[in-house]
Amino acid sequence: MSVIILSDMHILDYIFLLRPTILIPVWIFLLLGYYRAGGGMFRVTPSFTLGFLIYTMIMGAVYIVNQITDIETDRINNKLFILPKGLVSVRAAYVEIVCLIGGAFALSFFFSPVYRIFLILSFALGLLYSVRPAKFKGRPFLDLLSNAFGYGFLGFSVGWLFVKDLSIDTLVYSIPYILAVGGVFVNTTIPDIKGDRESDEITTGVYLGERKALLLALILVIGSLVSSIVLLDFICLPCAAIASLIFLWVYRMKSKTRETPLSGEKISPSIEEEKIILLSVRLSAPLLALAVCIIYPWFLALLLLVFLFSRFYYKKRFNLVYPSI
Repeated sequence: MSVIILSDMHILDYIFLLRPTILIPVWIFLLLGYYRAGGGMFRVTPSFTLGFLIYTMIMGAVYIVNQITDIETDRINNKLFILPKGLVSVRAAYVEIVCLIGGAFALSFFFSPVYRIFLILSFALGLLYSVRPAKFKGRPFLDLLSNAFGYGFLGFSVGWLFVKDLSIDTLVYSIPYILAVGGVFVNTTIPDIKGDRESDEITTGVYLGERKALLLALILVIGSLVSSIVLLDFICLPCAAIASLIFLWVYRMKSKTRETPLSGEKISPSIEEEKIILLSVRLSAPLLALAVCIIYPWFLALLLLVFLFSRFYYKKRFNLVYPSI
């Protein structure tokens, strides 16, 4: 019988296959749901910590599935190196998925059946988003709805369930976050319009075109602001207000230029326009993270740990400075 000995770096390959940096939005909305349900400032319980870990395992499995489905594209684009470079085999990645899902559902029996239903919904949506024939991430508006519903409602609701039972209030109080996620997501599709179009992926950005997508993003974040005011959500309110101003600025700048040439041919955003749109995302996306760090200071320590650990891993493994600030 052969014995497989994993080096320290190979163990890290399996950890970073979970994409810790993009687990951060999952944690943010889970914590916001926990807080809005009455979880209280600064305070976490052992049951919350376990539930937090379980949901991390579920979403980590989702992100591995996403990488498996995109392995050839990532190999061509020289990105997300772990699977394309064979540092972890596809077979081993599937084994990790099974272990994560099995472990998560085994531990979930400490919680209510409703909690387990939300785990199933989250994983199912992740599959629909990444796997053909559904592959929502390449379909207009389904990509938007998947992200808005997945983070803004499902993630929020999982946090809520640690404190209160599921009710109509869960949906109502999640509205500002559903709209906020939707607005930011739409803007993230715009810089990728050219590449997505060439790959025959009809995202919301590709379908609408740059200016209409910017308008939709603006409407969504303004909706987040208005709903925050109505619901007296003083966590989302300042974040949505700042994001609305940023998105309005970007939309006004775009409105001063013509979106299509006289030929009627669709054009992609210029490099300068892409930089402005990316700046709007980079300025608005961290706002809720900052708010969560104020409510739960330990979350700042977690973010710093993920950042520093990721910097070490990607530099050591690939001689790459990632994540960038």
